[in-house]
Amino acid sequence: MISGFCRSAVLPLPLLALVAAARAQNPPTQPPPEVLRIRVEADHVTAEIRSSPLRHVLEELAARTGIVFEVATAWNPLISLTLYKVPLQEAVQRVVGGGDSIFYFAKDAAGVSRIRRVRALLGTGVPTKSGDDAVDTVERALKAVTEHPNVEVRQKAVEVLATVKGDAAVSALTLALADKSPEVRAAAIEGLAGMGARPALPKVLATLKDSHPGVRQSAVEAVTLLGTAENVKDLKPLVRDKDPAVASAAEMGIRRLLQRP
Repeated sequence: MISGFCRSAVLPLPLLALVAAARAQNPPTQPPPEVLRIRVEADHVTAEIRSSPLRHVLEELAARTGIVFEVATAWNPLISLTLYKVPLQEAVQRVVGGGDSIFYFAKDAAGVSRIRRVRALLGTGVPTKSGDDAVDTVERALKAVTEHPNVEVRQKAVEVLATVKGDAAVSALTLALADKSPEVRAAAIEGLAGMGARPALPKVLATLKDSHPGVRQSAVEAVTLLGTAENVKDLKPLVRDKDPAVASAAEMGIRRLLQRP
């Protein structure tokens, strides 16, 4: 008996040419760039996270909150999530996967109970999503974005569709602008802006009046990307928005639009 024996297969030259041609027509897709922006104010988290390794996200949260995270596994998936003024504990739960974590609290100098340590038992419990919830194809994303009851699944569907060029994806994201979840609406706006979907601009303009400030801010930024100097009039009312982040984005957007023809 010979151990470690490996038989190699040699392809005929014509077949090698076909394989090479197929690879040339379908080059490997580049992973999307990592985005990791987190702000913590009064124990509420606002974040834009795209394709960021879990440990990067936890390190950023630890730096901004002082929470010690104990991760009991080497699992390090990419995280994509949008949060707007979400309570700290809920934000951590959504990042690490909900019920598979243990929170430890302690009182601060003022006697207020705060999160001091989180033991993230990732991959040790019941999976938080079933196979039916996986959004791993464009077809599933097109269906999930308008039909799935889970907010996170719809948001993931929006993110998948934002990487696809085509009228079907633009139409689906336009429908998602009316989603009941502000996070899905904001993600849809950002997706349309990232795709350069100028035909969707009239629908995006309507979201400038959204009741949620996070959605309004995304809309302002999208109009800044997709619009022209004619859209300055649409952003002017937002300069007086009651949310300072929206007002600031509107001021910056107006300056940029005025530089365009």
